[in-house]
Amino acid sequence: MAKPKFYLEPRPSTDQIQAINMFYSFNGARLQYYTGIRIEIKYFRPECNTSDTIKPIKSTAPFAAQLNSKLTDIKTDAIKLVNDTKGENLNVKYIREQLDLIYKPKNLKPPLSTEATPPSTFITFFERIIEDSKSGKRLISSGKNNGSRYTRNAYKNYGITLSAVKRYLNYRGIKDLTFQDIRKSFYEDFRDYCYNIEQKEKSTFGSYIKDIKTVMSESNTPGFRTQDFVMPSYEADTLYLTTSEIDKIAALDLSDKTRMFNTPKGSISYNTLDKVRDLFLVGCFTGLRFSDFSTLEPSSIESNFIKLKQVKTGGRVTIPIINSLRPILNKYKDALPTISNQKFNDYIKHVAYLAGLTENRKMKNTKGNLTNESTSPLYCLITSHCCRRSYATNMFKAGVPPMLIMSATGHKTETSFLKYIRANNDDKAKLLAETLQKLGL
Repeated sequence: MAKPKFYLEPRPSTDQIQAINMFYSFNGARLQYYTGIRIEIKYFRPECNTSDTIKPIKSTAPFAAQLNSKLTDIKTDAIKLVNDTKGENLNVKYIREQLDLIYKPKNLKPPLSTEATPPSTFITFFERIIEDSKSGKRLISSGKNNGSRYTRNAYKNYGITLSAVKRYLNYRGIKDLTFQDIRKSFYEDFRDYCYNIEQKEKSTFGSYIKDIKTVMSESNTPGFRTQDFVMPSYEADTLYLTTSEIDKIAALDLSDKTRMFNTPKGSISYNTLDKVRDLFLVGCFTGLRFSDFSTLEPSSIESNFIKLKQVKTGGRVTIPIINSLRPILNKYKDALPTISNQKFNDYIKHVAYLAGLTENRKMKNTKGNLTNESTSPLYCLITSHCCRRSYATNMFKAGVPPMLIMSATGHKTETSFLKYIRANNDDKAKLLAETLQKLGL
């Protein structure tokens, strides 16, 4: 898939100041997008489109660092939007609208004014929070990102929660909710609906409750009891691959680019599977999420480190490049392969099958608040998220201190990290014994 490129507006101007446009070809269509940046012609570097180390704007231009950072963000968001968008929405109009939500909030309808039109219901207030998060009127009010805009993922999750509440109202035949309706009886009935009707997992219900509590907190509703809205505790039985299993995938011979692998949905070339395998290994050797490793730019690679801003959280991480990762980065010096998350998750299962990861594996999940256990071949269970868990768990088992691993994965607390990794008590005891032996104790 082609990558976005930047060009100056071709129409001449009298003041020698031109707009920078982004062009992006995807799915047989071509997007032309005005970035909102205008510079003097002399500061633009057209060679930026043929080199991943050259920035579009010369460093001598005023505010060059900030402007180049914005262009990088627009480019990254465009790629992610195309990778994540499915079906009829994958068109120029939709991608432009989504970019506008992030970079041109003035094109949105004006956000509602809380002074002029006070919210009358929980639903209208929730809708207002989403709109204000999109437009930039509502900003993050705590933590290291205090004063920053909410990410697209943040208000997307709000929308998912609001949709769940609306489905609940429709199912129960309730027209709307007042702020006073959001009390313990609502929590219990909504929980019953999520678990028994929609068969949601505890983690999904927990994310709903987190958002509802945020909305109620901002509404300043008197008498709201946050302690009644308990987020369920759970421990996901999530898959990770051992170093030997990752080695099998790495050693798989996919060099015959003309060979095809037949599946019930059609044939896939070894060339495609080779690229998917390489992307998977990048994830396993960096601990990055799919949204980050699938859009990794060569400009993020500095000497022995990968430095980038995480798409999901907005946090910045610095990850050492391990020896196993070097050959892959050298193989794709200009740009890593790009693919949608859905196709990646489909294709990596075929790669794992060819690598011989066919033994049965038992997995637990909670559907409808009930714990279920199922057995499936290992290759059927592998997804993009296995990369990140595998990196964290294997680093921990190798004896790397959790705080150092967390600097790469971006986990905020050691408690959350230890819940995330797949290490049992025997693993921890073995690490302790090895550490004591090194200390001579």
